[in-house]
Amino acid sequence: MAPMSTNLAADDGAVTPRQIAYYRARALGGVGMVTVEFCCVHAASGRSEARQLSLESIANLDGHRQLVAAITSAGAVACLQLQHGGPGARAEWLEGGVAVGPSELRSQHDPERLVVRALSGAEIQQIVECFGRSAELGVQAGYQAFELHGAHGYLLTSFLSPYFNHRDDSWGGDELRRSAFARHVIGRVRQAIGNRPLIYRISADEFTAGGLSIDNTERIVPLLVEAGVDAIHVSLGLGATSLDKVIEPMSMPEGCRIPYARRVRNAAGVPVIAVGQIRWPGMADAAIAAGDADLIALGRTLLADAEWPDKARRGAEDAIRPCTSCNYCMAATFDPNKTIACAENPRTGRELDPLPDAGVARGRLAIVVGGGPGGMAAALMLDQAGFRTELHEARSRLGGGLIASAAPPFKDKLRWYQRYLERRLEESGVMTKLQSRVDAATLAERGAAVVVVASGARPVSLPIEGLNLPKVHDAYEILMSDDKTVPAPGTRPMVVYGGGETGCETSELLAAHGHAVVLVTRSPAKQLARSAELIYRGLLRRRIAANERIRVVDNSTLVSVAADGTVVLLRSDGVDDRIESAGVVIAQGRRPDNDFVKTLAAAHVPYVVVGDARHNGRIGDAVHAAYAAVKSICATVGAASHLAC
Repeated sequence: MAPMSTNLAADDGAVTPRQIAYYRARALGGVGMVTVEFCCVHAASGRSEARQLSLESIANLDGHRQLVAAITSAGAVACLQLQHGGPGARAEWLEGGVAVGPSELRSQHDPERLVVRALSGAEIQQIVECFGRSAELGVQAGYQAFELHGAHGYLLTSFLSPYFNHRDDSWGGDELRRSAFARHVIGRVRQAIGNRPLIYRISADEFTAGGLSIDNTERIVPLLVEAGVDAIHVSLGLGATSLDKVIEPMSMPEGCRIPYARRVRNAAGVPVIAVGQIRWPGMADAAIAAGDADLIALGRTLLADAEWPDKARRGAEDAIRPCTSCNYCMAATFDPNKTIACAENPRTGRELDPLPDAGVARGRLAIVVGGGPGGMAAALMLDQAGFRTELHEARSRLGGGLIASAAPPFKDKLRWYQRYLERRLEESGVMTKLQSRVDAATLAERGAAVVVVASGARPVSLPIEGLNLPKVHDAYEILMSDDKTVPAPGTRPMVVYGGGETGCETSELLAAHGHAVVLVTRSPAKQLARSAELIYRGLLRRRIAANERIRVVDNSTLVSVAADGTVVLLRSDGVDDRIESAGVVIAQGRRPDNDFVKTLAAAHVPYVVVGDARHNGRIGDAVHAAYAAVKSICATVGAASHLAC
């Protein structure tokens, strides 16, 4: 298991029961080794997360002992990753409010503001000792292996990388001197841990002007091995400049990091761990068989399915809940109020939650209306809880928002999840009914214990002349279609009205099918897809800008559409523009349809609303809302329980 920050620790950096349960679940799932997330060796100067683990004194030792016991008793090796944030630390959690690093760094927006203070030689030696002290405590806790976090822009990275390190002394200059800090830390930690395995995680290529390239790394890793490292864990990127390489979006192909692992393996002469975008057993097996890597680390893959290793081992690939690289899990990285989560697995980070149980309502009828991700998840969980469950979908196939979300270019991994849910439904006790519309009167007659409304949303009503003409299409229906909804490409462009994520993705889809596209947005072009996930949004905007088939017209409002496709736009400066189009696609958002819910309330049908039927959100929001709804339903029929104290 690759180390991933969870934000599950206590405010003082102590291990929590939620963390223990989270790691034990992955150990029980069959991984050979669990690498516990980055543990800060000096929180006052290197804290990188609101609730980050630390092990600086015996104060937190008992929690780590419990964590090690939970991992090892489940059959896995317990490894601890040691880290200091350096330039990657968060200023608001540091003493003095300024990060530290090899060299001074000032704000690009305000050159007077110091954002990274250069460490003195004495301070560097003190931090080397902090690594050693934390390693010694880790040995006392029972950890069987250790990893140094030398990737992604943290302190060890910053000394190695010429992007950060501008010194000309014993701690910086040429590659040998830039590696001095890492070599000293390796030596001190080796002294602390004896012959236990020591792994070094490195960004093989920082994809940053002035940073380390794979060619540099091939020369550096032998120095780290000579200093005492037993294995190299190969990552990529810097958090500050190339976050899409640190946390790849779904547009990146599976196994994209493996060639870098191969080059590091050839240079290092020690075992190498490959990680990143390895989602299926076949990819992992092929990397080992080809000699690209000696070990495979799974990160987000294990958030989606803690039992991935056991399922792979017994050949049950179809049972794996697949990670789609949607980056829903990254919210904890950017929001101090959130913890680790997975869009598809709502129990990730909540392993202490009891499984929903229908209790005295076991065998009673539960009806789910809507077969999108929230509806399918709700139906499966209600069935598991013990309800007699029906799933009604008005369309001819299941999927709902998953179909629309998977339609644009580079998002086909979402179909993995759709197929997984469909397989789970086939294997479950849920009665699925397609092309089935239900009304409040029928539901009232059937006496269901609860109705889960997951019927999605409807287009926003707009005061635009000509919206009902044949040449005007809804973006959601385009994404849900089989490519027969829009005309074949011609001499005129398609106009897409709406600069949100849906409008941008629909533009990409139309361009991929040969259409010239005019993307019209009321906002400035720099605000395109502003509600999209951060990493995906950056790549999406760059693709839109580079696509020769797509022209962006910003600060403009659609006024009317004529029968021949002529579009009238009103620019923000008050000037009218006209575009002769082949058709218009409206991508101005969708809103919950409350009419059905009102009829349920009037008929006194017990109901709960999830997904876009409640409020617009991502696939993970719908699945998590379904989980919360099923827990609430079960809570209303559960038996009381009491603590002994």
